[in-house]
Amino acid sequence: MMGSMRSAILGYLVATALLFPAKGRAANFNQRLAEARQQYFADLQGNHAAAAQARASFAALSRDYPGNPVVDAYSGSLELLDAARTWAIWDKRRLADEGLAKMDQAVTRAPGDLETRFIRAASTWHLPFFYKRREQAADDFSYIAPRAEAAVAKGTLPPELAAAALDYYGQVLIDRSDNHGAKQAFEAAVRVDSSSPAGRDALKRLRTE
Repeated sequence: MMGSMRSAILGYLVATALLFPAKGRAANFNQRLAEARQQYFADLQGNHAAAAQARASFAALSRDYPGNPVVDAYSGSLELLDAARTWAIWDKRRLADEGLAKMDQAVTRAPGDLETRFIRAASTWHLPFFYKRREQAADDFSYIAPRAEAAVAKGTLPPELAAAALDYYGQVLIDRSDNHGAKQAFEAAVRVDSSSPAGRDALKRLRTE
């Protein structure tokens, strides 16, 4: 009897030891990703100090979590951003090609990951026409939009990114002359996160209709 009890306790302790490090690792990743994500968007908004921080944070995440599609998507987007900012003509195309390839590979590995798709779509939406990425970005937004609100509810997509995807999707639908669908997308963006930049943009678009 005592032997069976000791075996049961030992089994429980082993299972707990295996479970909690995994949970702790996931929590650590999510916290670090949230911080790196914040730095990334601060960089996009012109915070020069955040630019170096974002690159250092995603480089560290890439080293510690190799092959993670979300991390690779952000890393590729940063390379694309570096391509836009560099004065070295010989580096522009190389950085752009490497960044695009990294984002494409991330989406290929995790086609159902909404944040990965969003980063690729938002990064390529405004690229010059000769990159031929506009339709791909539109397809990515079209994939994300009907899943965005549920993903926010489940905690798998930050609300500000869901709102941005819906705001972009509304613009896609306007380009396709679907004004009713665009209105629904903008309303969903406001519903998801009215205080985010995308939520405010969607509200402005609704008021000008």
